Amino acid sequence: MKILVCIKPVPDSESEIAIDDSKSWIKEINLFRMNRFDEFALEEALSIKDRDKNVKIDVISVGSAASKDVIKRALGMGADSGILIYTEDPGYISPYMTAGYIASYVKEKSYDIIFTGVMSEDYMHGQVGPFIAEMLGRPCASFVVKQEILYDSKCVYAEREIDGGLIEAVQVSLPAVFTIHSGINKPRYPSLSNMLRAGRTEIEIIDSNLISFPVLKQKIMLLTVPEKRREGVVLSGSVKEKAARLLHILSEKAFIN
Repeated sequence: MKILVCIKPVPDSESEIAIDDSKSWIKEINLFRMNRFDEFALEEALSIKDRDKNVKIDVISVGSAASKDVIKRALGMGADSGILIYTEDPGYISPYMTAGYIASYVKEKSYDIIFTGVMSEDYMHGQVGPFIAEMLGRPCASFVVKQEILYDSKCVYAEREIDGGLIEAVQVSLPAVFTIHSGINKPRYPSLSNMLRAGRTEIEIIDSNLISFPVLKQKIMLLTVPEKRREGVVLSGSVKEKAARLLHILSEKAFIN
């Protein structure tokens, strides 16, 4: 069985975010880490491999050279090989573009399962997995909180979270795409032996210009920092005085009667 896990570098929380001069994207950032939602997807693939040593796990990322460190970390966690679809454009890469690149690559391969995180921490669209499934004509289960491979029937039993906190149980024929929800497992740390192996493993780099791609459907026209529209109010005085003042403010705003 072959599994492909889609991973993405996202700006580290310590990175300083600023809009560039073009007002269409942010200034270049040097500090990245793996999208935490993707860590759950990778761990789910690794847990399958723990039970079946014949499983092979590839990880794939779309973007700049910053993706290399994220791929190396995935190899350190236990993935077998890494693929980077390299794009020189440092600007916005939409979920549609990301899915298009990955789907074009996968068409020439034979992956049984494609895992993605439920969303990315920076865009939070949650669209890459479903887009990939649509482009490949494969079934997709999103927001998966539990999965079990049914080898005899070549299916996956999956439970997915739906509106209202309800759980929907589905049986999906392979090959298929699954977006993995956070909390489904506890992602492991890279091991020393795997990190040493990752340092010796060559990442397959594919020029995005050599991949066929559909017409773009989304473009950022303008990027701005949200304006501060309201000032905070600090209440002073005794507890009784502050409570009375708060009650008066809430009444004025018609939040309470």
